[in-house]
Amino acid sequence: MRAQPIGNGLLTARVSRECAAVVAALQLQGGSAEALLAIDDPGWKKVLAYCDRMQLTLPLAVRSSREFPWWVSERLTGNLALTARRFLRAQATYREAAAALGAADIPHVVLKGFTQAPDFVRAPQWRTQSDIDLYTDREHIEAATGALEAIGYESSGPPEIYRLADHVPTLTRYRGWKPGATPFDLEMPLAFDLHYCLWNSAVSLIELPEVDEFWNRRVERRLGDFSFTALSGVDHLGYFALHVLRELFAGGRVLHHALELANFLHARADDQAFWGEWQTVHSPRLRQLQAISLTLAAAIYSSRVPDAVREQLEKLPPAVGAWIETCGGDLMATSFRRSRDGRLLQCLVADSAATRRKLLWKAFAPGAIASARSLAWRPDDGAEPQRRQLRETGRYLAYLASRVSLNCLAVLRMAVNGLTVFLLTCRHRGDAVS
Repeated sequence: MRAQPIGNGLLTARVSRECAAVVAALQLQGGSAEALLAIDDPGWKKVLAYCDRMQLTLPLAVRSSREFPWWVSERLTGNLALTARRFLRAQATYREAAAALGAADIPHVVLKGFTQAPDFVRAPQWRTQSDIDLYTDREHIEAATGALEAIGYESSGPPEIYRLADHVPTLTRYRGWKPGATPFDLEMPLAFDLHYCLWNSAVSLIELPEVDEFWNRRVERRLGDFSFTALSGVDHLGYFALHVLRELFAGGRVLHHALELANFLHARADDQAFWGEWQTVHSPRLRQLQAISLTLAAAIYSSRVPDAVREQLEKLPPAVGAWIETCGGDLMATSFRRSRDGRLLQCLVADSAATRRKLLWKAFAPGAIASARSLAWRPDDGAEPQRRQLRETGRYLAYLASRVSLNCLAVLRMAVNGLTVFLLTCRHRGDAVS
């Protein structure tokens, strides 16, 4: 695969033609489905599998062309219909939980999910939702967990599994449901993630105490006859842009979130009152961190950019701009290969040299490695214990070798990209001086 330009031309990506065709069709300015229309049926299967992994199926369905193969259009139309029915279920699920929290006098706000409509996605029925994210302050988090457990929800795992998350163990009502092959399973129960912080400085190693003020500016919102408590408009954008940034640090899949940010920028580009409030309420440091996510979103999907955001983008450190040019296109391939480039970005925006050293150590160290016992899931096949143990040991050694090799490749790629960022930064500074 050769590197090819994507979006507004700032970024390049080394991805398959199917992946590039999907992003080309989702452009907010100058988008074209021409490359998709040239794909044969086997290629379309790759397109749909990629969209499912990257959560781009519904955006593609909304922009779908009647010229797509009949079976593709039928599949996309069916996905939209299932998601619309699932939104009705999400409303009922939330209302039940909100009543339980209200009865216990526990305040909360809803994060992401259906709150993204209509600014980040035009209709809540056009967005997949596997769980409902709620936030309450630390004073109420234990009581909130108890209130949901009282109506039948159960914790999905021990707290130590969630030590790097912003929420307590996910609360579910699975009751025999098993995941299938499609992310559009109507029967999949909606879980709850109860968040106790809006920005986890212990994990990011970046202090942003003013984010706690978002809670004090919460508002009541409505979607038709459906009401809920959410963050204020500017704080919603701030939280979501920071959420995308955190996913960037961790090497997560953010293409679908970037599209929602791009939708927001494109739709609100001329809203001077909103961007004036954004500049007033959020500090320069907070706007700077948001600008990283906003820059990537605008670059990938060719959205309009408000003057206030453009002004903030110009104030980004040269090294951050170089990282965006060097690594931004790789976001399209995060479902295919492991990446540590986000740790490099985290180092570039860190507050101190000590923090940067700590982050570099985390970047080079391997991730969590499963124990041999946790991988020994196969049923007893009747083989002799010694032979079975030997076979399990061989499988575990192969797993370790795979983890080590993948880690080495990721670290090597990060080192090469780090050198490229350094050289590109030097070149930009040289151009500025001349």
